[in-house]
Amino acid sequence: MKYAPLLLLILLTSFHPVETKVYICGPVGAKKYHYKENCRGLTACRHELTKVSVSQAQGYGLTLCGWED
Repeated sequence: MKYAPLLLLILLTSFHPVETKVYICGPVGAKKYHYKENCRGLTACRHELTKVSVSQAQGYGLTLCGWED
């Protein structure tokens, strides 16, 4: 049991949370990102939906869809 605190420390420092995935309309030209695949803001999308991380979408300069907040 003397190794329990060390094991806990190793587990906590090696944990990488899974980042939330969002949807964007097409690989280029999107302006917003969406949490739900069936978001009302995606009804006009004529391209394939692309699933990316929130940080990736924000890195592209995208903002959250107004129907989502």
